[in-house]
Amino acid sequence: MKWHGFGHRSDNPNAGDLALFCPACPQPGINISLSGDESLDETPSWKYTRSFVMDGNFKAEHLHPIKPFDEVWLSDGLGFMVGKDRYKKHLAEAADTVEKSSCNNHRAVNQANAARHKLESTGIGGVACARHGCFVPHSMIDFQKGERQMNMDYALCEAAQHNMEGITRAVTFYDINCQYNKHLRVRVDRS
Repeated sequence: MKWHGFGHRSDNPNAGDLALFCPACPQPGINISLSGDESLDETPSWKYTRSFVMDGNFKAEHLHPIKPFDEVWLSDGLGFMVGKDRYKKHLAEAADTVEKSSCNNHRAVNQANAARHKLESTGIGGVACARHGCFVPHSMIDFQKGERQMNMDYALCEAAQHNMEGITRAVTFYDINCQYNKHLRVRVDRS
């Protein structure tokens, strides 16, 4: 923790504070210093637009622990993975939409509800900088039943909150963007 500036401070780190984000992407207060007469609203929109790439990995499976009470979380939510309690609360409250792909036969969409009973997580998903490939802190999630949209909604919302003060535009790239963006605003408003 001392390497991230918390060794000699009395305050505790916030979500994602122990992970570093892309040093080249626009981050107000970190790598963008605006003069007194300049603001983000007056600059061209392309200059300070954040670009995200989203995807899942189904090779990172995790079995149910034999003794769950022995599980130790070293830095729950302080690095790249999201905090487990808030994430589980989101999954309990969010509506799970079952949709078949309408534009192509995407395995990620069509197998989103395939349950794996012996697995605690069927894979991981996350959001990274599309320009440089750096993962966004506190935006990596685990899947319980394939790549469901409510999981990736949470990851995208967490990524959109990380050092985006004053940045009002983001572009997302996702292998199933054609299906994912159809009802994104409705899903985010409901959860």
